[in-house]
Amino acid sequence: MRTHALTVPQFAAAAETAPQTPGPLTIARPPVHARDFHASPGYVWLAHSQARPVERVSEPRPPIQSLQDLVVQLCQMPVDLAAPLIGGQVSSLDTPALLALIAATGEPHHLLVARRPDLDARVLKALIRSNSDAVLVAVAENHRLRFDDDDQTTLARLANERPRLRAALLRHPALSRASRRIVAGYGLSDDNLKLVRILRAGRLDRFLLESARRLDCEATHLQRAVAGPSAAPLALLCCALGLDRAIFLNLLPHWQSARPGDADCNAAHRPLILSIFSLSPAEARQKLLIAA
Repeated sequence: MRTHALTVPQFAAAAETAPQTPGPLTIARPPVHARDFHASPGYVWLAHSQARPVERVSEPRPPIQSLQDLVVQLCQMPVDLAAPLIGGQVSSLDTPALLALIAATGEPHHLLVARRPDLDARVLKALIRSNSDAVLVAVAENHRLRFDDDDQTTLARLANERPRLRAALLRHPALSRASRRIVAGYGLSDDNLKLVRILRAGRLDRFLLESARRLDCEATHLQRAVAGPSAAPLALLCCALGLDRAIFLNLLPHWQSARPGDADCNAAHRPLILSIFSLSPAEARQKLLIAA
């Protein structure tokens, strides 16, 4: 057997000239270059979306730097939890703390503050500026408070269109005579002011006589109509005379003192009796005379 030996150069030349058989199909891949992932658009969007959340749950509370800050934040809890703190004698709940609490809360917390016995003039003015009917009535019903001239003028002006506030102010012992005259005399004629003064003096017979003259009816009929344990006839009489429910609530204790046992107005009947003042004076007069 004869063999042919090839030298290395000859083998390399033969390999280059030999026919190539097709191999498996391959896909050319682009060269891999190192990329900065932090600079890619996807990373920039992801980082932006994480840095700015879609919805912010709540504003961060200011840091607690003193015991007063802690007390103010505790007093901002729901009313049922904060009531013992606001209504109690907490030494750290001083004037600056109360002002901060009023600025950070709403009507339910303001009502608790308005019932405190030791309110500074600045706290009282902040409560009045809230212009809430319920808070203003709570301030007027707190007989341990004292109002300066400016506060009395403001409350008297606000009471013109707020019957509950007017009634509470007229019962406040510290209201000056001038402010009481403004509150009581709002919208009243001279004849009605005369009636109010007569009843406050306890002169019940004279009050009924003057009222009968004003309503053009017999005094005996009017006296029979308002007699009895219910305060509804007296409310009808006041409404027929043009007195509003604030004046009625102020006159009611004077009537009850002159006639013990008459004109009862308990909590259950109070809304019904006060609804009488939605009638016109003519309608109230008609119902009153029918009852006689």
